[in-house]
Amino acid sequence: MKAVIICPDRRAEVAFLARESPLALVPALGPPLLAHWLTHLADSGVKEVTLLASDRPDQVRGAIGRGERWGMKIDVLAEAREWTVAEVRARFNLENVMLADRLPALPDAPLFESCAGFFGAMQRWQPLAHPYRVGTKEIAPGIWAGLRCKIDPSAKLVAPCWLGENVWIRANATVGPDAFIEDSALVDHDAEVIRSWVGPWTYVGALTHVNQSLAWADGLLNLASSSFTEIVDMFLLGDLRGGQGFARSSSWFGRLLAFVAGIVASPLVLLAAIRNSGSGRPLFEHKRAVIPTAVAGNSALREMDYRELNGVTGLARRWPQLWSIVRGDFTWVGNRPLTREQALQFETEFEQLWLAAPVGFVSLADTFGCGADCDDEARAHSSFYAGRADRRLDRAVLHWMFFGASPRR
Repeated sequence: MKAVIICPDRRAEVAFLARESPLALVPALGPPLLAHWLTHLADSGVKEVTLLASDRPDQVRGAIGRGERWGMKIDVLAEAREWTVAEVRARFNLENVMLADRLPALPDAPLFESCAGFFGAMQRWQPLAHPYRVGTKEIAPGIWAGLRCKIDPSAKLVAPCWLGENVWIRANATVGPDAFIEDSALVDHDAEVIRSWVGPWTYVGALTHVNQSLAWADGLLNLASSSFTEIVDMFLLGDLRGGQGFARSSSWFGRLLAFVAGIVASPLVLLAAIRNSGSGRPLFEHKRAVIPTAVAGNSALREMDYRELNGVTGLARRWPQLWSIVRGDFTWVGNRPLTREQALQFETEFEQLWLAAPVGFVSLADTFGCGADCDDEARAHSSFYAGRADRRLDRAVLHWMFFGASPRR
C-alpha cells in the first residue's frame, strides 16, 4: 500500500513555530508531527510513503531517514510550493493523500491556523498522547512525565501537565496547569510555566514567569495578543543546544597569557610550600579528569591529568592549571574538570551537556559560588554554559575572576 504526505509550507499565522524547524517537524508532545503521521500509516499497513516538502526538505530528510523506524520505504521530494490534496491525487493517481497540518487522531483540530489553535490542539492531545510515547507515565492524576525526567521534590506540578523526556524541573518551580514541556527542556528554580507550551531544548530561567505563551529557544509568543519577543538575556530564556562550536584549547594568545600569568603568580608556590609543610600532603596534588567531547554523552570516556596546589585556597589552588592552558588541555573559561565517577552519575541529556564544553580554569558555576562539588546547582550552570557559551558570556565570567562581579544573581 502506498501513500503521499504533503508537508505544510510556512504559514504566516504560525511563523513562530517555523523558526526552528519546518512545521512538519514541530514536536507534538514528544514526536514531531510527521512522525505521528508515519506511525498512523504504518499501523494502517502502508509500506511506501512519498513526502512532498517545500520548506527545508533537507531537515525533513535528515529527521525521517528512509523509513526504517516505521518498517516502510520513504522518499522525500523537494517541491517549490505546497501542493493541494487534489493536485497530488491527480499527479500520482493515488487516493491515499493527506496534508499533515493536524494530528491523525484529531482531524478536526488544525494546528497551523493560529498559535492559539496549536495550543488548543495540544490541550486536546495531552490526554491521548501517552500511548504514542514509550516510557511515559502518569506520575499523578493528570500529570504525565517521560523517561529520565528529573523533578525536584520542592517543585509544584499542577494538572493537566505534560513533561517530555529528559526534562529537568528545578527547586520551587511551578509547572501547570495546562503546561506542556517538550523534550530536554529545563525549567530553572522558582520559575513558573502556566497555560503555556515550552519547546524542546529550551531553558526557562530562574524566577522567569511564562504564562499563556509559546516559548521555544530564545523566542516568546503571547497567545492572547499574538505579540512576539526575542529574548536577548540568556538567563531568562534560551536555547540549550548552543551551536557555537567546540574548541577544547585556548588560542595562542590565551596560552601566552596563561604562561605570563603563571610566571607572575609563581610566588604562590613558595607560599603554598610554607603553609603545606608538615601536613604530609604533596605540594602538587595529582588528579584525573574526563576529556570533554563535542557532543553530550558519557560513553567511552577518556581521561587526562591535571594538578592542584595544596597549602592555599580558592583560585590560588588552580595555579598549576595555568600550565594546563599552555599545554592545550584547559581553556580560560569552560566547565570545571569532572572525574569519571562524577560523569557517570549524569542521568539526563541536559546534565550530560557538562561534557560538551571544554575544561576551564574558571567556570560559570564558579560565579554562582557552586564550589567544587558536582551538585544540582553546579550541573545546571555548567550544562547551561555548554549550551550557550559565547564570547560575551566568557567575558562576563572573566570579569568575575578579576573584579568579583557575578554575571547575574
